[in-house]
Amino acid sequence: MNPKIKSINLHTNNTKPVSFSLIDKNFAFVIFHNSASVEANDLLLDAPSGSVMLRQPGLQLDIRPLGNYTLSYSILSFRGTDAHKLSSLSNIEPNILLKPLQIHYTDSILTKIGFEITNKSINWQSIICALILELFSKTFRLCNHDFTESLPDHPQKLRDLRSEIHENFAKPWKIDDMAAKMKLSTSRFASLYKSTFKISPTEDLIQTRIDQAKKMLSSSKVSVKKVSEACGFESVHYFHRAFKKRANLTPKHFQNAQFAQEGSVYTPQRHFSLDRLTQLAEYSGIIEFIDGNLKFHGNANHVADLLGYPESEMRQRPFMDFVATEDLDIAKDAALKIIKGKNILDLNIRMLSRSGEHIPVQFSALLKGKNWYWFIKHSAVKTAS
Repeated sequence: MNPKIKSINLHTNNTKPVSFSLIDKNFAFVIFHNSASVEANDLLLDAPSGSVMLRQPGLQLDIRPLGNYTLSYSILSFRGTDAHKLSSLSNIEPNILLKPLQIHYTDSILTKIGFEITNKSINWQSIICALILELFSKTFRLCNHDFTESLPDHPQKLRDLRSEIHENFAKPWKIDDMAAKMKLSTSRFASLYKSTFKISPTEDLIQTRIDQAKKMLSSSKVSVKKVSEACGFESVHYFHRAFKKRANLTPKHFQNAQFAQEGSVYTPQRHFSLDRLTQLAEYSGIIEFIDGNLKFHGNANHVADLLGYPESEMRQRPFMDFVATEDLDIAKDAALKIIKGKNILDLNIRMLSRSGEHIPVQFSALLKGKNWYWFIKHSAVKTAS
């Protein structure tokens, strides 16, 4: 049985302003034929031509002309004990401006509704209910969900939900669950979330998990698998892929780069001096930044002998050109730390000789005054392939 409603009114091509008070119990479906100014609970919105809105009781709504546009809109209002049921059956989110891909279908449906209101044929109320449901259902299907404007309560609810997600990042969140908490369709929720926070809900969750993973990887030698599980990732493989995409390093390389041990970047627990490094190093010189690249200067001729390159080539090419492909992620992370002013101690990497041989070395870098100094010595430790 179709839901029953009453107090059905239809006004097409209205040109006068209209208001609905907070205590008005009518639902109202508004179709904007020209652009109009809409004030909803003290929030001023511009309703473009061709947009629609389903107003539900409890919303203060005022429709006024916008700029030089002539006010023109159609409005269908109704109420009754089953009005809420009729609204919910359509899946249209109330109190939101929507932009269907087209609105020509509304003319014929409103004409039929107007006919039933005027003639009151047998079962006319049931017929009107069916027509209203058809109107709402077509609107829902034709809505362009990239265009939505929420009313004042949505931003705060979104912020509250976002805080909950960030605090409980390890939960198996699904976008459908998030949308359900907001009582929105999935597409509508995703659009509102991105327009509010400039990031999709899925990417926001992943980035939050990655940030937490970085903290765990930086604070202890916990396994990558345990970090993956603790941060809510479905699998280690997915965690590895997501982490590398956003951090430009694998989780393990990132972790190694945080700890002061063989093959890692210097941390404050290990202290060293220019004199000490000079004594221990077999090769040293000054690092220069040219066109954003780190380049060897100083005793580059000795490193050239080690790797088999002409000295001029060693000076001209960036440091990364001489690092084995397998260790580029580690070297890039070290370079970023140098750029940020962080010292490097005994970074185990393989350098690439002119003949293609991998030569294991320990690389250090120290900022002294305004100059950066590099130090290299042979390493007996074989880095992992």
